[in-house]
Amino acid sequence: MRSSGLVVTFLALVFLVSLSTAHVDPHLLLLPGQGNGEGVAGEKPWACCDMCLCTMSFPPQCRCTDELIGGCHPNCKNCHCTRTFPPKCYCRDIIYEDCGERCHP
Repeated sequence: MRSSGLVVTFLALVFLVSLSTAHVDPHLLLLPGQGNGEGVAGEKPWACCDMCLCTMSFPPQCRCTDELIGGCHPNCKNCHCTRTFPPKCYCRDIIYEDCGERCHP
């Protein structure tokens, strides 16, 4: 009986430590339309997208994984480029709706 009490205490302690060390990205807590260009009401950070990845959450959190040569769309706030020449870039912005129209039907 005493060992089960120790296990429960240990699990509660692990839970509390995990809560205190958890990192929460404040940008992921926005509702649609609350972000600057990232919500339903804002402009998308890309003109079109062929490879859209979305979570199964509601609302969905989506990002476009298309690689662009030379740079991202001007609306993209978090552009990641390779160190190759020419650089291949993709936008890491997350929006809370579908990525929009496809570039190539």
